[in-house]
Amino acid sequence: MKLTVREAGDPKGLPVVLLHAFPMSGAMWEPQLEALKSFRVLIPDLRGFGGTPLVGPWLIEHAAADVLGSFEGKAVFVGLSMGGYVALQIASAAPERVAGLVLCDTRAEPDANENKAKRAAAIDFVRKNGVEAFLGPFLKDAVVNQAAMGLLRGVAAKSSPEAVMVALAALAARPDAVPGLSKITAPTAVIVGSQDKITPLPLSEVMRSRIPGAELHIIPDAGHFSNAENPAAFNERLVSFLKRL
Repeated sequence: MKLTVREAGDPKGLPVVLLHAFPMSGAMWEPQLEALKSFRVLIPDLRGFGGTPLVGPWLIEHAAADVLGSFEGKAVFVGLSMGGYVALQIASAAPERVAGLVLCDTRAEPDANENKAKRAAAIDFVRKNGVEAFLGPFLKDAVVNQAAMGLLRGVAAKSSPEAVMVALAALAARPDAVPGLSKITAPTAVIVGSQDKITPLPLSEVMRSRIPGAELHIIPDAGHFSNAENPAAFNERLVSFLKRL
């Protein structure tokens, strides 16, 4: 699957691939572009989001293969939430392509049956009511810093109901990444918002404890979208990590 990929920064810099969250597109990374201007930044839109057409149904494994096929060579993969699931799958499927990992507001565990049922209910809700009605309660639970709400709602509102429903199914079916954590050899940073209710701190601590040498950074005054809710703190941690690679 050919993805739409935005390129920014220095074409000769260290390649950094930014993998977006659900139900966003690569546009959610706008608060990071200035801070990453010395790196070669690649921002793909996953299937159905942003400028990439929907071809589906798809799985997280397909998303990882799509990303790997969109450029050549090694890169640092920075994934937030759904993007983190894709980054973990890339680390498992193609470790030779991974120069580093940054896992943001995400988790390695698969959905429990209760969460799968919630995803199914969400699919039904979006089918009947549309994306806008879905975004209200979703963003209310996910975001604590209201200053970020305009950006996030604006990006997510452009997603079609079909793309959102297919992605929800992919999230429910994602593989268990926990067994592979101890096999990750690339330098890894785990970043999480201090008030993330969707993927709270204990889930980040699992990844930090099981990935050899991983570091953990907690972003204050931020919920699930820490990159947009406290971009100054997020960018400081991210750039500091990248410069050490």
